[in-house]
Amino acid sequence: MRAIIIFLFSFLLMYVDFLFAEFSPMTLGGVEVYFVPRALLMFILLVSVYASPQMSVLLSVVFGAMLDLYIGSIYGIHTFGMVAFVLFMHTAFRVFHKDFVAMAFVVLFLILFYDMYIFFIYRLLDMVNLPAFDYLALRAAPSLLLNALIFILVFIIALKTSRIRKEVLPKH
Repeated sequence: MRAIIIFLFSFLLMYVDFLFAEFSPMTLGGVEVYFVPRALLMFILLVSVYASPQMSVLLSVVFGAMLDLYIGSIYGIHTFGMVAFVLFMHTAFRVFHKDFVAMAFVVLFLILFYDMYIFFIYRLLDMVNLPAFDYLALRAAPSLLLNALIFILVFIIALKTSRIRKEVLPKH
């Protein structure tokens, strides 16, 4: 039961990420600023801590492949990135087990590094011509602020879904 609920919330958060694309880029002072939410990746990272790393890896493969198919430019970039970052998150939280401040810090920096990873791959393949400073100022920093705001909501969803009982019927 818990796996189904977690999958449904993952699908919903992926949809929320896609819906936010309608509002980005925003023009502020004559400059286009990009806000890129990564609610799905945040949720998958938190699932690796609160539910199970195996479920998180499975979700990252499934939803990474869905993102790769939806975006359609480079296949495997999101799948590999999500799996790698989930494995790093699982390794990092063997040290700081479930400390909220450390977890928020690590999740937000992993989101930032994931976004930089995507940018680096696209830049390496010459699919993006944005200079690095413009990327950091007009996309990475605003996205980090947006993801910091979204983190609390995603954290609450991850906690609630991880506490759902694994069995449908109660044990008596």
